[in-house]
Formats: sequence, C-alpha cells, structure tokens
Amino acid sequence: MGKWITRGLVVAVLGYGGYGLWEYYRGGFFSRPDMPEGAFSISYENGLRAILVDVPNQQENRRYFGFPQDVPHYLRDAWATCSPPTEEERPNADKFIADRNMPGERFEVVCRLQVDDDLVIRGLITSVPRL
Repeated sequence: MGKWITRGLVVAVLGYGGYGLWEYYRGGFFSRPDMPEGAFSISYENGLRAILVDVPNQQENRRYFGFPQDVPHYLRDAWATCSPPTEEERPNADKFIADRNMPGERFEVVCRLQVDDDLVIRGLITSVPRL
C-alpha cells in the first residue's frame, strides 16, 4: 500500500512541476531579455509581454491590466519595454482612462517596441487597487 502512495505522490509532484514549466514557457519567460535594475515583467494571456521600467512594482497592492494594440504577427511574441507616457502621449493616456471611467483605475505605462527605425506602440497597462 505504501508504494502506491509514494508513486501517487511522485506522479503528483511531476505533474505539478510539468504544469509550472508549461506556464513559464507559455508566458514567454524563457525568451525574456535581461531586465534593467528595478524593472519587473508581466506576461498576459492576451499576448502582451511587458517589461515595466521606471515605475514601482505594486503587484501586492494593485492589479495590472494589459491592453494590447494591433501589431504585425511577427511582433506579437516580442517583449516590449514599458515606461510612463511621454509628454506627447500624456493627453491620449488621460483620455484613455477618462473614456473607461473605472473607479480607482490609473494609467501606468505605454509599451513600446523599437523595430529598426520605427517605434511601435505594443500596448497600454493600467492598474486598479487590489481588494
């Protein structure tokens, strides 16, 4: 009887470990580039992969929501560098939040990809208080 329990536990541990590896792979963390000091990353099921720079990591207190933009298929799995909006982008960011009208939601970052000489907006990230 003891050997069946041991086998069951081994299968459960291997299954749990395999599932964790699959989620890590699916989130793209094997291909994540080196991150700058103080940065943190988030991978969304909608395809947005973000490295947040120059913003505090408040994942314990806030939930982050990613809004991907339409990009060519070859850019969908790329890790984007995300930082607060520039002065030129600020009016659009404020309008995005005003149009959503969600209590407690705040605009966090714009995610950008540098593709040769072009700058591509990959997505936007907002956050809400974690209750």
